[in-house]
Amino acid sequence: MKRYFKLYLDFFKNCLSREMEFRHHFILQNITSLIWALVFLLVFIFIYNHLDSVNGWTLEAMLLLAAIYFLSDRIFDSFFELNFWNLSFIVNTGKLDYILTKPISSQFYISLRRFSFAPVFSNISMALLIIYLTQKFFMPTSWLQIIIFLILLFCSVIITYSLWFMTLIPIFWWERADNIHHLFRPIHQLARIPIDVTGRFKPFLTYVFPLAFVATIPAKALIGNLSFHLPVYGIIISLSLLIISNKLWRFALKHYTSASS
Repeated sequence: MKRYFKLYLDFFKNCLSREMEFRHHFILQNITSLIWALVFLLVFIFIYNHLDSVNGWTLEAMLLLAAIYFLSDRIFDSFFELNFWNLSFIVNTGKLDYILTKPISSQFYISLRRFSFAPVFSNISMALLIIYLTQKFFMPTSWLQIIIFLILLFCSVIITYSLWFMTLIPIFWWERADNIHHLFRPIHQLARIPIDVTGRFKPFLTYVFPLAFVATIPAKALIGNLSFHLPVYGIIISLSLLIISNKLWRFALKHYTSASS
């Protein structure tokens, strides 16, 4: 574990050095990412000018959910998006051969080799917005609620990673599917709305395809109306999906034929 941590620090430092060579690009990317998040928040403000709540979700609760969604999404983008975007190139050019010769987990390497600094401004802004909304509208909030929220936020990133990673596995058979990393994003965007408004799909999106854990359930942890069993299930399902993603990766590697040979 210590060896992997030190290796990731080297990855991070390398990416930071490269990013600082193009500082204007770094700033522009961050501003664009932040504007995208703020525009989506404005949409909710416009909608709630004409109603008080949607299935019990007030404007303040909806803004909290949206901020949590964007924080989770941007954390995912920071750690994984560039790597997922690059996976098709790695497999189809045979560069995966080089990775497989290294004495580390190939899934770790292809998932975490590159770090994106484009969402830094968004991450900070959304975190501050979550703190502001919680303190202004949902106090008192206990330390237990905050701890459960942080655990669920971590689970939301793991769930997103695992589900998204599994959609990339077919690249070993589909070959030149260069845009396969976009396949999961439209589905993931369902998490931007409360799962409570999905009607008969709510149990499915909570327990089977757990998009509820991306934003809705972490938001409920801060609001204070979360069922006790959900954090436990969130930990179990996130770890289960991570294990499944690893097993699928290992299965795909057994069917990998080098593109360079």
